[in-house]
Amino acid sequence: MTLLEVMLSMSLLVVLSAVTYSFYFNSISSKSTGTERASDLRLMRTVLRRISEEIRQAVVQTGDYGMGITGGSEAIEITTLRVPRRELARERSTQEAPAELEYDLVKVHYKIARHPDVLHEDGWEQPLGLARIEKRIPRRLAAKRSLGGDEDVDPQDPQGGGRSLELDGASEDTGGEASIGPEIDWEELYAPDIHYVRFCYYDGYSWWDDWVVFGENPLPQLIEVTVGFGDHPPIHDEVADDDTNQQFCACLNKDPSDCEPLSPDEYSTVVRVTRADPLFRSRVSREGQQLAQDLQRGEGSEEEESP
Repeated sequence: MTLLEVMLSMSLLVVLSAVTYSFYFNSISSKSTGTERASDLRLMRTVLRRISEEIRQAVVQTGDYGMGITGGSEAIEITTLRVPRRELARERSTQEAPAELEYDLVKVHYKIARHPDVLHEDGWEQPLGLARIEKRIPRRLAAKRSLGGDEDVDPQDPQGGGRSLELDGASEDTGGEASIGPEIDWEELYAPDIHYVRFCYYDGYSWWDDWVVFGENPLPQLIEVTVGFGDHPPIHDEVADDDTNQQFCACLNKDPSDCEPLSPDEYSTVVRVTRADPLFRSRVSREGQQLAQDLQRGEGSEEEESP
């Protein structure tokens, strides 16, 4: 074997090794990317499914005379129903202590939690993830009837001698206020990987970027929920464009819609609110409130222009 043959053999071996390594590396990279995409897709489906179920089960009026659904661009509060544990339905003997009562009304708050001390290079607070805060709402009559008494009794103290149960905001068993903020409760981060959420509300005729409607049935007809992984500035903030989400929701009103397509890391779904008013009275209320706000803005601008 000559030296030339040895060099040719070694060169061929190096080329084959490089091709094999490149193929192996690309296979591992593709597998890792596919696994991450599948994991992200499962997370998105889980989050959107839970939010959709709670929106569908939203009540018209809350126990504290509030609204069943209120929300803005990147936050929503839903008063929804939940099923108590099966443990409450189990038969018990007279010697066993009664199970702790559970309320079937809960107020769920979704929003993007942001760190007040960690700032993005553009100046806005860095998102920590999607937060879910759940607050229980007691039902006065339900607690009274279930205990078989004539007076209001605290369900947490069924043996008597407890506090009377009221329905004002001060005495609700809320489990704490929405605490994600300057003092971060990390346990309330429902999905830390999701850094972006957007809501649009449909009243039966137009899409809106917020929903605070008073009336006999204040629920929207549809809600579009969009979630994503990418970092975005706060939609309503001094360092962001205030009409960003308004433009996004307004494009849905055009026929055909001219909305820009979502990025690959964003997913969206449209949820029908089951208990929404079939007569679309919420649309009349929403239009009336918008007209009143426009008139107030017009009066305020006239006062500023007048010397």
